[in-house]
Amino acid sequence: MKDFLLYASVVVLFLVCLLVVLIILMQRPSANAGMGSALGGGAAESVFGGESANVLSKMTTTLTVILFILSFGLYLGFVAREKKVPSAIAPAAVTTPKPAAPEAPAAPATTAPAATTPVAPAPATPAAKAPEAPKAPVAPVTPAPAK
Repeated sequence: MKDFLLYASVVVLFLVCLLVVLIILMQRPSANAGMGSALGGGAAESVFGGESANVLSKMTTTLTVILFILSFGLYLGFVAREKKVPSAIAPAAVTTPKPAAPEAPAAPATTAPAATTPVAPAPATPAAKAPEAPKAPVAPVTPAPAK
């Protein structure tokens, strides 16, 4: 239901945008300009009467305030909607599989019975250290001659 209201509000926002554009175009700064003169001259006066400039400016202000409030409300609605949707990359949703216990290596097939061939465990050797790089000789520091 919330998604329906959000997308219905987007349609209303689109209609308000169109109305704001049309009302701004109907206003005329002079007698020969504006959309009213393009529609036969004085179309705004015939619709809104003699006080058309006052009515158009009030409608422009009202629709612009509605446009900004609706835009901000839609922003908040879509941000709240995105916070509720779990993300595939979210740290809480990511689970790392635990490594399985290492399996014993398979014994090679031999023709001799296992009882006759003694198997001695391999001696444990400590991890070999990598040899260190030889250090470069450092030249002795000689004091600079005094001037």
